[in-house]
Amino acid sequence: MWSFLNPLFLYAAIAAVIPLVLHLMQRRRTVRIRFSTVRFLRLAQKRSSSRIRMENFLLWLLRTLLMLALALAFAIPVIRTQGFGHLMGSARRDVAVVLDVSYSMGYESGRRKVWDTARDAAVALIEGLNDGDRVCVFLADERNTPLIEQPTGDRAMVINLVKKLPLSHGTSHLHEALMAALKSLDESKHREREVHLITDGQSLPWRGFEAQGSGDAAIPVAVSNAPVASTNTPSAGDSESAAPPAGIWDPRKVDKDIVFFALLAGPPQPENTYPVDVELIPPLLLANAPGQLNVRMNHSGPAQSLAATLEVDGKEVSRRTAVVDADGALNLTFALSPLPAGVVAGRIYTPADGLSLDDEFHFLLRVRRELPTLVVGSQEDCIFLATALNPGDDSSTLNVKRIDPDTLPGVNLRDYSTLFLVNVLPLPGQTMLALENYVKGGGVLVIFPGDGARAGDYDEWTCLPGKPKVIAELPENNRVRYLFLKARQDPIFEGFSLPPGSTPTLAIQRYLKFDSLQGDQPVVIGAGNDIPFLTSRYFGRGRVLLFSVSADRRWSTLPLSAFFLPLVHQVVLFGAGIGREPLYVWPARSLVLSDLFPDLTEKDTLLTPAGEPLTIRPIRKEMQVLLEAENVYDPGVYTIARNADLQEPFFSVNLQRAESNLKMIDPKDLPKLTGLPLRTARDGVELQRLIDDHRRGKPLSEMMLWLALILSICELFLANWVARKKSGLSEHMNVESSGRVVGGVKE
Repeated sequence: MWSFLNPLFLYAAIAAVIPLVLHLMQRRRTVRIRFSTVRFLRLAQKRSSSRIRMENFLLWLLRTLLMLALALAFAIPVIRTQGFGHLMGSARRDVAVVLDVSYSMGYESGRRKVWDTARDAAVALIEGLNDGDRVCVFLADERNTPLIEQPTGDRAMVINLVKKLPLSHGTSHLHEALMAALKSLDESKHREREVHLITDGQSLPWRGFEAQGSGDAAIPVAVSNAPVASTNTPSAGDSESAAPPAGIWDPRKVDKDIVFFALLAGPPQPENTYPVDVELIPPLLLANAPGQLNVRMNHSGPAQSLAATLEVDGKEVSRRTAVVDADGALNLTFALSPLPAGVVAGRIYTPADGLSLDDEFHFLLRVRRELPTLVVGSQEDCIFLATALNPGDDSSTLNVKRIDPDTLPGVNLRDYSTLFLVNVLPLPGQTMLALENYVKGGGVLVIFPGDGARAGDYDEWTCLPGKPKVIAELPENNRVRYLFLKARQDPIFEGFSLPPGSTPTLAIQRYLKFDSLQGDQPVVIGAGNDIPFLTSRYFGRGRVLLFSVSADRRWSTLPLSAFFLPLVHQVVLFGAGIGREPLYVWPARSLVLSDLFPDLTEKDTLLTPAGEPLTIRPIRKEMQVLLEAENVYDPGVYTIARNADLQEPFFSVNLQRAESNLKMIDPKDLPKLTGLPLRTARDGVELQRLIDDHRRGKPLSEMMLWLALILSICELFLANWVARKKSGLSEHMNVESSGRVVGGVKE
């Protein structure tokens, strides 16, 4: 598209008619000479008239083009390959700014943060708009936050909001923010439209563009190296960090008249070392017992030596160093000395680097003095189980309590990490509901069948791994069974070992026969190939374990085997570990604290790492009143103030580490990845040059002056050549001295 910076000079193009007028005014003088014959004159005129007309036409054309070239040169023509500029000037435009606000933008290089560079570029971009231009701003974060959703002409207000923008504590989804920006520009059909993507150049925010519908091969984008959910961390729940990006990017739906710019404000080769996850071994830490902490470390950049320090209760405990490969990962193991019972705050940190927000990883160690266990059943039914759980060793950490089934409704089940039901079915509906809620909250429920229940008494339960079809009898010649661990990697068997010389065999007389089982791997222990001896099912945050034989000798010889005591102890240890509070949680817009900390009440006061009160509100969920905290984003240790003088650690929050992977994307790959003709810059100066080149276009004045020079040379050469070639008619004839024409015309 053409535009002119000095359009008034176009009026000078009228001078192009001057050569035409002069050529029309120029008439050849005709000298009439009477000859005896005119046949020679007619022959000469016929040969020269066509050549003269062509020479005159070329001269006129060259002179006209020369005048037009001079007029265009002084009008300063500008060529515009994109956009809708008015022929005599620039059109008004609508500009959408998509600003990456993820925490990786806080990377510091050369004593200046990438965020400062990006924000200054956005401000300069808005300040450079003309009167009548409009702007809208979208923040590329986890929620695609519109700062200014509809284009506005109040540039001062927009600049003020941009200058006050803080960084978020999460990642970014550029494609979602871009789609929102394009939707905002839909109504700007009669204005020039520009979209500016301002980010740090990290490859992760571009991952949403891989779903483009253009059919081209996608450019590989760095995959998040966020930790896989472990037993130490709660399920993501409603955490925004776990939600997959919404929306599918399709460049074919983008208006081709929109111009796209991208500023990659980060350094081309950033370096970052950060802890990703911690795992406690064993999962349950008992008082005065040693343990260890496994720490996963990641690194962006070239290979180098890294250091990590473990701090417990504000004191440095251990420091480890190791060499990590380029863009690699490794695991470090720290030994934990025996700790007293209680809650202890821990921290893993690395030396300061360009991205300081992820140098620390906070966690809490909850050290238990004992393992509270509840056994429900008659004394006769529980005699073997009670003996196995109370072997008479004073050093045992198990605190076992037995109650009769009729007293179960009045017990606070949250006081126990493991609950055994021994021949207590059937149960009232309210009691079953309370037991199922106990499991959902993180408890472990172990059920032993008995003669008091029929197979149909299990049908009303919704949390069981399977519904027994019948209580089956085995013939005497097929009762001896060999037990084997069908799921050896199950957390129940972590650290499990049988006494030396023991053989895991028993005689089974009666057992629960299942019609079908639920879950990915419901059978954890088998009795031969046809009997599921111990079945399991995860239910909520807890787990249900259902034995197929009773806890006494009526159904099998299990209580008399050497397998019985270590197995029930292992179940208790597992129960105390699975239902424990997490080592840490991820940031979330809303965090249901009652699911993680059932003992929390509305009267308790929670404080953020900065010491400010955390807003807690009750919510109703599935016929229950739960406590929920909003905007839990700040990393660090949150404390609970149960009274004015005592504060203790309650939970810790860590940033999702996906954004810490600073692997950069190649700017050359962006057009193919996004399907857009992106104009990419590495700094604000280059971005402004690209914007100026687009808005002003490419000036052609110099080219027009060169063209005028070439035309003038051609005109001069042709005019001189024609002038030298022209001669009188008599010079072409044979004329005698007497004036008589003889012979004909000279060639």
